[in-house]
This record gives sequence, structure tokens and C-alpha cells, in this order.
Amino acid sequence: MDDTTRHPPTAVLGLAASLGLAASLGLAGCIDTGVSAKGNTVTDPVIVEESFAQAPLPQVDVLWVVDNTCSMAEEQAALSGAFSTFAGTLDELGLSWQAGVVTTDVAGEDAGVLQGNPWIIHADMADPAAAFAQAADVGTDPAATQAGLGAAWLALSDDCLQVENRGFRRPGASLHVVIVSDGDDDSSSVLGADPALAFEDFLAQDAARTGLPAVLSAVVGDVPDGCATALPGTSYVDVAQASGGAVASICAADFGSVSAAIGEASISWPDTFVLQELPKAGTVKVWFDDTRADDGSFSIDESVPALVFVDPPPPGVTIRVRYELPEAGA
Repeated sequence: MDDTTRHPPTAVLGLAASLGLAASLGLAGCIDTGVSAKGNTVTDPVIVEESFAQAPLPQVDVLWVVDNTCSMAEEQAALSGAFSTFAGTLDELGLSWQAGVVTTDVAGEDAGVLQGNPWIIHADMADPAAAFAQAADVGTDPAATQAGLGAAWLALSDDCLQVENRGFRRPGASLHVVIVSDGDDDSSSVLGADPALAFEDFLAQDAARTGLPAVLSAVVGDVPDGCATALPGTSYVDVAQASGGAVASICAADFGSVSAAIGEASISWPDTFVLQELPKAGTVKVWFDDTRADDGSFSIDESVPALVFVDPPPPGVTIRVRYELPEAGA
């Protein structure tokens, strides 16, 4: 796959698409729907058959938000050196991943803009670790703000994704935001009086829109006391815990283990598949390829409607669903 360059603006991004995450909770699989009436009378049941393809690999888009204030030079270098561990973890988990880097600064003209050229790093590049090291070398600026949540929000806004950050968010990929900072968040100028709550809502809306996980992980100062080199990252930890992400200490010397933990938090296989119609209660039958699934292994979310599995279906299988429609007026 060819690396993407930032110029010209019309360059086409050739990015790998796979990640169970992605095709997962979305409707990324092929859906073949057939409706047929049995018998010749209007009282006979109407049978619906649908099929979904569980993705062979989950997909995840990882946005790294790196503090570029004056105290972060050593941490930036350590992060760059540990990226190969992070990428290796994702590869071992069988994920289709891509990554990008923004700074925590929301005051400059590049606020929310992915750094580096290419600005999207992915597994099929010749040397993704080198590309990440170049992107994560964001430098230090005494005037920079520590507004990681606001910077992430700007990076993921529709306007930015359509122009500067085009190609970063794939339709079938889950979202993982990783904050790396030695201070706490100060994003009130972007997200209002309660940035943590606003960003939690943003992640929840993204997950609802895509049907895929959207989480934040925090590599920040220990809560509640911080350490000699970092203040406690209280707001970041609150969002990480609320969204189901990982929390790691920026005070730790071993960024390799931190990267591995974040990689583990990135995987999530699809377990929810939206149906075309609401089934009649008790009529749903499911097969994985030609093997009948146990009736206790799934349920129906009537509000969507959707087929929800207790455990995600195996990668690469075809999920076949057969059910009756409720009787008219029922």
C-alpha cells in the first residue's frame, strides 16, 4: 500500500479496511434480506431471512493526543520508542489499525490537525514505527495549551475530517483516543464548563452512530497525587473510566508495557447486528455458516431492532437469521 502524502490535497488515501471492531457492531457485513409469504392466505406468517458477514479482522482508528508543553520532551521520545510495541500488540491481536497524532494545543493554527507526512500511520507501511516517531515529534511550546479533550474533539469534527484529517476515520472502525500528558485537561474554551462530561457524551454519540466502541485511554499523572514529573490527570482518568479505556501512569519508565495495555484495550469484536424488521417473539433462529446457534446465545434489542450476541460470533463466519414478522395489528 502506498504511503499517503499531504500534498496535493486531492491525494487518495489507500488505507487498509478490516478490523472486527469495525465491521462489527456496525452493519458492516453484507445483508441479504428476503421476505416471502407462506401459503395463499393473509393469515399465514411472513418469513424474513437475513445474512451478515462477520469481519475477519476488527478495525480500530487510534488518535494519539500528545502534550506539547515544555515539560514533555522526554515523554515524547519515550512514546516514539515504544510505538513498535503498541503496533506489535495490535498486529498480534489480529486488528486492522491505523493511527494519527495531534497535540494538546487548541490555540494554534494547527489545533486538531494530524501531524506528520504521511499523517495517517497504518500496518501496511514499510516502517510504521518510523512514521509514528516523526509524527509524534511534536516539539515543545511554552505557549501551548494542555487541552487534550478539546484537541481530540477538534480532530474528529466533521470539518477537520473532511479536509485536513481526511481518511482518518473509517466507516467500519471503532475509535480509540489516547491522551499522553503530564498535566490535567483545560478544554473549557472548546468544550464548555465540564469538558470531561462533554467528551464522554461525544464518545457515546460516536458509538451510537457507528454501532462500534468509542473509548479514551489516558497516559497521565497518577490520581490523586501525581508524581515528581506530572500533575494528576484527573479529568482524563474520569473519561477513560467512563468509556472503558485503559489508564496508565506517565510517571512509569516503561512505555512499552503502557503501549501493550492500550493495544489490548483497542480490540472489540462485533456482537450486534441491526435487523430490517422487528421479529415476532420466539421465532428467531440463527446459524453460524451451517451450524445452528443456541437460542440462549443471543437476544433481540427491540428498540433498534437488532440481534445481540452474548459473545461475538467467530471471525469470518456468515451469520444467517430467520424469523417471522408480527401479525398485522398485533
